[in-house]
Amino acid sequence: MRFGRLPALVAVIAAITILATRGATDDAARPRHGRPAHALVRVDATRVGARVPRSFLGLSIEWDSVEPYAGTRGHRSTGLRALLAPLVRATGGLSLRVGGDTADQAWWNPRGRRRPATVLQDVTPATLAAVAWLARSLRGPVTLDVNLALRDPSNARALARAAQRRLPPGALDTLEIGNEPDLYTRARVFRVPGHVHRRLRKRVRYDARAYRRDVIPYLDVLSRRPRPAPRLAVAGFAGPAWWSSLPGLIAAGHGRVGAMSGHLYALPSCDAPASPSSWLLTTAASRGRAATMAPLVALGRRHGLPVGLTELNSAPCGGRPGLSDSFVAALWLTDTLFALVRQGLDQADIHTWAHARYAPFDVSGTRARPRPPLTAMLAFARAAPPGSRLVVTRGKPGPLRAWATIDRARTVRVALIARRAVRAGVALRHARCGEVWVATARRRSTTRVCPRNGRLAIDLPARSLAVVSLPAPAPAPAA
Repeated sequence: MRFGRLPALVAVIAAITILATRGATDDAARPRHGRPAHALVRVDATRVGARVPRSFLGLSIEWDSVEPYAGTRGHRSTGLRALLAPLVRATGGLSLRVGGDTADQAWWNPRGRRRPATVLQDVTPATLAAVAWLARSLRGPVTLDVNLALRDPSNARALARAAQRRLPPGALDTLEIGNEPDLYTRARVFRVPGHVHRRLRKRVRYDARAYRRDVIPYLDVLSRRPRPAPRLAVAGFAGPAWWSSLPGLIAAGHGRVGAMSGHLYALPSCDAPASPSSWLLTTAASRGRAATMAPLVALGRRHGLPVGLTELNSAPCGGRPGLSDSFVAALWLTDTLFALVRQGLDQADIHTWAHARYAPFDVSGTRARPRPPLTAMLAFARAAPPGSRLVVTRGKPGPLRAWATIDRARTVRVALIARRAVRAGVALRHARCGEVWVATARRRSTTRVCPRNGRLAIDLPARSLAVVSLPAPAPAPAA
């Protein structure tokens, strides 16, 4: 990762030392000699890296879960809006993508026509009203995933035009053409408590050449004026096997391709061997998986196209029990989001559908309750506000992982991911009083802390997240 240097007037040199001691709940892991384990993290805020994009963080919701999440007209989920409000404030607006497996199994059908064999769901004015309510609640750009498998670009355009009329002005930003076409030949049924999710087989045989042939008519029809959305996105593959075909598709699109999308899960497939929840704490599960997106990002940069993850979560097919529904998934997601910013991704949408094990929230009527991925989203939003930049961290963090950012006001924020219980001391030269936000599976708390002898003391439970916000250091006293 390349780093520049901030101008001298705004440069901040932060040396943050984190001394970690295993807590009493982790006595079995205490070194035999009895000395406390400690870690050292140095943050150099003059060496800056990737900028956190505007609307980087978002939600991806299946078409058939829009109304269960938003509620019906007159009975909207006010609890969900309240639950997401702190996240919306912290990010300045969450992006919303509606799509997934259901995108290629849904069509615009306001008049109740007979469905084609590959269509399981009608999108109606009531569906779009629910999308509009979610868009107003999230206050960010909207991506709609349209049905490519149907081979009916006119129906996709009619859906987009209807959505454009109902959404807040300017909210419809992108139309994504199809979902995981590299899996069109595979059918799958996902069963989770309370729901059965079906992915139909779209084709007996299908390859990247057939995909390009199908996409071109959509690029033609959806780019006709008046355009329903500024950008048309392609790809959205489940894996990297078809990435090499994208330059040819982009060239054939004659400037009509406006973005590329991809999907990323910690477990690469539904059939991947079961793993213990502790596996999500490995760097291979977070930073290693994020690094696999580098070729797609590089391809996007060569063609001047943004690259976003329109699906991100711990395990495909609705998640794995004991893995996706544990708080370890929150630690994994926080680390992964930072790693994706470092890789240069422009957007990361946390995928969800009603009753999925990896869902960031549960909705029942007008009530909503948080689940582990939502805590990760909050931690990231607190530590990496839009426009802030990653800064270099070094040292030996031991049981902690640390990421740091600096914003234009020179506030330094440090995200700490604690795999084991630790007593953390955070030292910053000329530090002022700051704020520490700590989250565990059971509670969240915010504490105002002031340094004593140049150090902040923080006790972090095992498997917890913390964000330390430190205002710009006071100037050193004149000699």
